Amino acid sequence: MGGWGPPLRIAVRTARRAKGRTLLVAALIGVPVLAASWIGLTNIAGSPTGETLAETTIGTSDAQLMVSPYAKYGPQEQEPQLNGGEPAPPPGVVASRDAAKVDPLAYLPPGSTAARSLYEMGSAELRGPETNTSVRLLTGDGQSKLLDGTFKLDGGRMPGKPNEVAVSPELAKFLALLDGKQLKPGAAIRTADDQELVVVGLARTLYDPDSRALFTTPDNRLVDADSDARYYYLVDLPATADPDAVSKALLGNGMYLVPRANIIDPPPSLYGGTGDAGAVAVMALVIGFGILEIVLLAGTAFAVGARRQTRELGLVTATGGRPRDVRRIVLLQGLFAGILGAGGGLVIALLLMVVGRPLWEKMLNAVIVGFQVPWTTLLVIALLGLLAGIAAAVVPAISAGRQMPMAALAGRFTVTAAVVRIRRPALAMVVAGVVLTVVGSGWMAGVLEAAKKMATEGSGRATVTPTGPIALVLLGITATIIGLVWMLPGLVAKTAGIARIFPLSGRLALRDAARHRHRTGPATAAIMMAVAATAAIAFAAANSIAADAVDYRPESLSGDGIVNFGDEVPYSASTVEKVAELIPAKATYELGAVALRGQQSNGGYTPGLMAMGPAGLQGMSGYPVLVVDPDYIARFPEYGPKAAAALREGKVVVPDRGALNGSMARLTPESDYEGKLAKTFPGAVVSSPPDVGRLRFASFVSPETASKLGTVQVFQAQYVLEREPTDDEFAAVARVLGHDDLLTIEKGYQSPARLWLLGLIGAATVVTLLGVAISVSLSAAEGRADLATLAAVGAPPRRRRNLAAAQAWVLGQLGCLLGVGVGALYGYTAHAAFGSPSFVIPWQEIGAIVIVVPLFAGSLAWLMTRSRLPMVRRVD
Repeated sequence: MGGWGPPLRIAVRTARRAKGRTLLVAALIGVPVLAASWIGLTNIAGSPTGETLAETTIGTSDAQLMVSPYAKYGPQEQEPQLNGGEPAPPPGVVASRDAAKVDPLAYLPPGSTAARSLYEMGSAELRGPETNTSVRLLTGDGQSKLLDGTFKLDGGRMPGKPNEVAVSPELAKFLALLDGKQLKPGAAIRTADDQELVVVGLARTLYDPDSRALFTTPDNRLVDADSDARYYYLVDLPATADPDAVSKALLGNGMYLVPRANIIDPPPSLYGGTGDAGAVAVMALVIGFGILEIVLLAGTAFAVGARRQTRELGLVTATGGRPRDVRRIVLLQGLFAGILGAGGGLVIALLLMVVGRPLWEKMLNAVIVGFQVPWTTLLVIALLGLLAGIAAAVVPAISAGRQMPMAALAGRFTVTAAVVRIRRPALAMVVAGVVLTVVGSGWMAGVLEAAKKMATEGSGRATVTPTGPIALVLLGITATIIGLVWMLPGLVAKTAGIARIFPLSGRLALRDAARHRHRTGPATAAIMMAVAATAAIAFAAANSIAADAVDYRPESLSGDGIVNFGDEVPYSASTVEKVAELIPAKATYELGAVALRGQQSNGGYTPGLMAMGPAGLQGMSGYPVLVVDPDYIARFPEYGPKAAAALREGKVVVPDRGALNGSMARLTPESDYEGKLAKTFPGAVVSSPPDVGRLRFASFVSPETASKLGTVQVFQAQYVLEREPTDDEFAAVARVLGHDDLLTIEKGYQSPARLWLLGLIGAATVVTLLGVAISVSLSAAEGRADLATLAAVGAPPRRRRNLAAAQAWVLGQLGCLLGVGVGALYGYTAHAAFGSPSFVIPWQEIGAIVIVVPLFAGSLAWLMTRSRLPMVRRVD
């Protein structure tokens, strides 16, 4: 059989005959390739590069021009870039001009054209069907051809006059301006100040397209002038102009021009590349683990095929074939399955991107303008999948080549009879890996805590990349996994020692796993790897949520209703009473600030009183004086009763002894930093105010005392509710307040992750079932003779089902336990990285993975296994 021709024909013929097994192996290879390809495609769709990025940011123009409030910029340290790189003004140059009044064409080469790019300029207040609503306000010369491609026009046209606007489809839907998917003829909207605007088109931004957005011209009355703002233009230069030379010349006039070429091919940053060593290491680890997962699962599936081909491969040897020919047959089956899986995964990923475009746009919250295909990345992914498929066939090929011809012709399988040992180097790698992970996590926590402290003190930044700790953690986790995979065959065999405590089916399953640890070891390792990924995400999510929960600051006690007063809704006692009548309120409390009588307002804001801290009002060491009802503050445990008693005595409650001069509190307007206007009032110290809303680090007075100090400015009303209001009650309150979403209910920190954590459990279940199915299938192929013997000596038909269920449970249980252990290492690192106050264990999710998933795998194996088998020859 010299050469590769005959083995190739036999491999292709076998793959065609066993279509189910071939497709299974191809799927095991193709699914990771599909997932990785899809991630690559969606990532570049959400973050385009090259010409696509240029089209979405500067349309058809030659450059983006930023006009600053500075009359001049200093020397440029690096080439212009789209994000960042703006030079600093020279020493002594301050913002001294209104950039909106600067005509950029006066500074550009003759023959240039310019148009204001679409830019978000705050928000606008519109009148809705029942209440007012706030919407994004985007302004620019939308009718200019230079802006084509920077937004999506769904109908009509962009505004060209001050009284014209375009609205997003979501806003048009909210304002009932649509007839089907088109604008109603003569559609118009009204602003909160009763200005009528004509709606001439439907438009969306490319990013966050489903938001409520309003598009106007720069001269619309809704656009507030901001003398400190920067204004952006899209510029078309004459063909003879050199964009780089123009960019350098404009710096002398306080303008920053980014040529199109610099957007398509960004120049290197002055501060190094954007790549991060830690991120690269993490990505390499993920890719490595993905390849290992393919090799383990697909390798076990190949073992199934090789075992079922035993007699066929024996015929090859009996007719003159050499062991290398047998190996070539199995390896070529791996190559065939790898081509089918990797190619199929790549093609399906491309088709999914085209067919599922609306869904991906929803997921990315962006309009996909044009599909960019990172062919190099995709080909590398497919090549890795192909190589993983070949690697998965290596061990089965070697095993098949070692079969004795007579044993192969008889269909007998080799059983490992060596002494069971757990290799010490593997055990040492596991221990060392755990130690490295713990040490690296502690190191990482220290680095991040130091960075956080620096940021708090204003002497640094909190966003650091602890590359050293990350590398140490990744090394530790990698060593742990390699050690576990290495020792798993021996560990599986060792578990047979506890077989005596199980019923007959369990004992048979454990002993079968020990005898055939060549297949149960890799299958268990594959389950471990898959469960480790899902468990790691569960741990990371739980610790991230715990960190967010620590940072969460409630506005009141749980269950209270809250209405804030300000520019949108001015305070009035009648408004507070009307809201209370519309909701199930048991009590109503008002919170306010105190201003001295006759205190001058500044821009509509009147400075309130503050209690001076130990260092006056410097460094935010003053305590705002809040007006609260003693009954309201008494609701807070420990602090409340003491503070309420002092308030009823007419005292100012302060949190620090330094705010008192003897028994008197020193109060002064918050704008009086030197304390020249400070006055003293009877005070009392009650430390540790409730960590709620504006009550943190505040001083308090009762309404009666406040009326003696100055004028009360109510900024918030809180309602003690009997139950949560209904949707109709919320709508009624919105009509009274004239604006939607102003009544909020304090519910404490709400975890956002419950649904997708359930999805993680589903993913763990699917992969566990896959690994279990492959191993049980191989066990059934190898154990037919044993099962026939059991039936011959009187075993009931259900014994085969019970044995399959026991085998599935044993493998699933061991794989899930080890996977959760590996995931816990990731979780411990996540606990340090996210700043969780303690190592949080998601008991429900982990319990479901460890208990429910293996039991489900065993139950499914019991249901899917036939009770009876045809009698086979037991003695050869």
